[in-house]
Amino acid sequence: MISLQEVTPENFHRFKDPILEVEKSSFLSPWTIRAFEAETKRPVSQLWALLAGGKIGGYICFWIFANETHLMNIAVHPQRRKRGFGGCLLKKLMEASLSEGATKAWLEVRPSNVGARAFYKKAGFTEISRRPRYYRETNEDAIIMSLSLAPQDTGLRKLGYIWNVEHAA
Repeated sequence: MISLQEVTPENFHRFKDPILEVEKSSFLSPWTIRAFEAETKRPVSQLWALLAGGKIGGYICFWIFANETHLMNIAVHPQRRKRGFGGCLLKKLMEASLSEGATKAWLEVRPSNVGARAFYKKAGFTEISRRPRYYRETNEDAIIMSLSLAPQDTGLRKLGYIWNVEHAA
């Protein structure tokens, strides 16, 4: 069974090591444990862990403020990819965003991250701009992508990401 659990300051200790393992195995410049802990305390931030078979399969971190959502970080453990977990996490972002009145979501992604770009495009995100030399370690630009959060505009339904996910308290 798949479940989503919100990561809070109170339960962060249970999730920190597995989230950091996913982070380090997914990114060239991984977030630190302090960065994740800070997100649990930031009022605009939501951090969710996806559990499958009792283990963390991935996580998502996003901010909701001023009727917008900013996807800060999303990752699925490399050994658990291609199972729909990323779509399940994005669905959580969209549900939370719509419930809080957000009308647009946006994110930054590396041009070299072809898989992520295709994933976001299938979910309905479109490229709107670039930030030159955004990623310091590679001097790579960031592609800025956005998505209208009107339910009919998101691509999750056509991708089959209509999951019945248990949301643990």
